[in-house]
Amino acid sequence: MAEKQTSLFEDDSLRRPEVGGLVMISQPGRPLSKAQRAFNRLVTKVEELRARLDRQIHRLDKVLAYYGKYIHPRLQRQKELRKELVRALAPFLDDDRLKQKSERKTLRMFIGEQIDEIAGEEGTLTDEDLQAVFKRVHGVDFVQVEREEMEEARSVMAEMFSELGIGIDLSDLRPDMSAEELAAKAAEMAERIQQKVEEEERALRPPAHRKTKRQLEKEERMRQVEQLRNKSIASVYKRLAKVLHPDLEPDAGRKQAKGTLMQELTAAYRNNDLHTLLRLELEWIQREEGDVERLTEEKLSIYNQVLKEQASELERELAELPYHPRYQLIVLPTGPFGFRLRTEDAAEIRWLDGTIASMEASIARMRNGEPIDETRAIIKAFRASGRTRY
Repeated sequence: MAEKQTSLFEDDSLRRPEVGGLVMISQPGRPLSKAQRAFNRLVTKVEELRARLDRQIHRLDKVLAYYGKYIHPRLQRQKELRKELVRALAPFLDDDRLKQKSERKTLRMFIGEQIDEIAGEEGTLTDEDLQAVFKRVHGVDFVQVEREEMEEARSVMAEMFSELGIGIDLSDLRPDMSAEELAAKAAEMAERIQQKVEEEERALRPPAHRKTKRQLEKEERMRQVEQLRNKSIASVYKRLAKVLHPDLEPDAGRKQAKGTLMQELTAAYRNNDLHTLLRLELEWIQREEGDVERLTEEKLSIYNQVLKEQASELERELAELPYHPRYQLIVLPTGPFGFRLRTEDAAEIRWLDGTIASMEASIARMRNGEPIDETRAIIKAFRASGRTRY
């Protein structure tokens, strides 16, 4: 539990609790109104969501750092060893010393699996000799496969957007797009979908002459919310900056306290943090007026709507966080539409170390011993693994 700090805004009707939130508390003979209770619930929800988002970011950043330090170097080493192994084994695809046709077929399958893993890890095959091996084991040019897969993906997406009635240019989708370019294109598609949803929502709204009084009142509240949103960041900052600026405070103790609050205010303004600005404004109102009734029901209604939207935005951020490009390295697919996040898993390190050691030993035996014997040993082990498709 954080230690409660002394504020410039001390009052029993409106206070910031130890957990960091701002709540209104009832006074004897003056219970909180419905709007005030809703305000308390929404402030608590926003702060809980922000705390959850901070915890999730911290957790993902920790896993990402773990991945960068321990997993990524091992995966890179494993990928380079795959390439060495493929290059060492490729000459035996048509070697007469592999007498049985089934041996050559199994070797082709093993090399195909390894080269597919390399392509999956790199997102493509840039080495020309490996592209040649890919064509030998799969019977088709790698560049052609990339082009056909991209054309198929583009066709599926174009059909989906067409069914939604959305026109979007997908001609710039190509196999060699960088992660940044893919993220930008994904953001563009998401924006177009959102625009379409908003257009359909507007189309479903009844004409103005058929609107009920309640609908008109709701629209007016939404208009007020939009006005508040547009002006609140700058106006609240300017208004509070005049009150909190330490240079305008003659008292040394209050000057230091105001300096701290001014830093918080400026940080909130720079970060577009409406929640913190709103909290500071409400504290200021309470200090100046000394009466919770200064916050009218009408104004609280607008604030509550802003907080609802902020809570929805935080929920969306929380849900979309694993899909952020920053964390794609620690997202593992579990099916066509599923995924799981990596963890700080020592078992994965042990498995990678074992795999790397086995591959290094195999490559060393091919270089220093009789390569055909090691090739047969690899074929035998691959068959024993059960991954052959006979």
